[in-house]
Amino acid sequence: MPGDALRWAEIDTTAMQHNAQVIKAGLRPETRLMAMVKSNGYGHGATIAARAALAGGATWLGVYTPDEALELRNAGIAEPILVAGWSPPSTHDALVSHGVDIAVFDVATLRDLATTARLRGRRARVHVKVDTGMGRLGVRPEAVDAMRQALRDEGTSIEVAGVFTHFADAESDLAFTKEQHARFLYAADVLRSNAAETLLHTAGSAAILNVAAAHHDMVRLGIALYGYVPRGTAADVALRIAMSVFARVVQLKTVSADETVGYGRTWRASTTRRVATVAIGYGQGVPRVLSNRGALVVGGNRCPIVGIVNMDQVTVDVSDSDGVTVGDAAMFFGESAGVRLGADEVADVAGTIPHEITCGVAASVPRLPREAADRANGGRPTAVP
Repeated sequence: MPGDALRWAEIDTTAMQHNAQVIKAGLRPETRLMAMVKSNGYGHGATIAARAALAGGATWLGVYTPDEALELRNAGIAEPILVAGWSPPSTHDALVSHGVDIAVFDVATLRDLATTARLRGRRARVHVKVDTGMGRLGVRPEAVDAMRQALRDEGTSIEVAGVFTHFADAESDLAFTKEQHARFLYAADVLRSNAAETLLHTAGSAAILNVAAAHHDMVRLGIALYGYVPRGTAADVALRIAMSVFARVVQLKTVSADETVGYGRTWRASTTRRVATVAIGYGQGVPRVLSNRGALVVGGNRCPIVGIVNMDQVTVDVSDSDGVTVGDAAMFFGESAGVRLGADEVADVAGTIPHEITCGVAASVPRLPREAADRANGGRPTAVP
């Protein structure tokens, strides 16, 4: 594909497998690893990410929507899957039939699930989510007694497979994280069934690295699966970037001193410069805020973005990169041929987080396993310095 594509994303499945293995090695042997592959695997491709994570030691998968869960089932993935977001009643039959675990945080959803399970002659497996301080989805601690009673009322139609919560700031506010954890332990004591299979899980990537006491029966590996340590996390772990995004240089031109480039004439050449137009823009995921601030890797060097990021293209100053020609691959973010420009670095310039950068890569950008991309490029890494 790289030979004739204007833009593409290379997905390093061995990097995701490695990252899962590194995180798993830091857990107690009995602690399960759930790989979060919501939002199309943080932009990497849900099925690709799921298979890589399972190969690296994950035994559970987490998604946000029913459609995401059913996509994985239809791809032949049989491992346990949790829908961590809201599941509309219209999806309950399919989820129960496909053996998907479902988050519940209100009695109405619980009762609808129980009705569906009875009609199917099956048990619906639920994970009760507790709101311990995020203010989003979840049963408030003061309402867990009512939820416990509702669970008892539904009897054998419902299996409490898990109880979970999510921390608001496990990166830097450990005092509040401990407060949330204490609230969770109270709620879990009320909600947890007598069955040993009921799993407690609270830790995402930041808490996995910062709060060992929160590991419990299972942890939920998110952004760290894809190669990034959450900002503010001090842990030193050897993660590898899993996605690298490329686009072609489609024109080169010399811009004389005092000439301007782009909409609004926001960039003016101070001296004679060599400017490349690259076929990627905000329509494919390059934040417009990177205008005159960000960089792309071209010819092995970081080359500054000059002018405004367009919908389908961006202009960069390649004056300090020798030998750049039309058709060369420019890297938006990632790692290739020993050159790194991570989504975390891009996010820092854009004032956001790496999650938004990777998830923002448009679906129109083809995802290609890195080994296949290398073969299509004659066995060479795509971005050769």
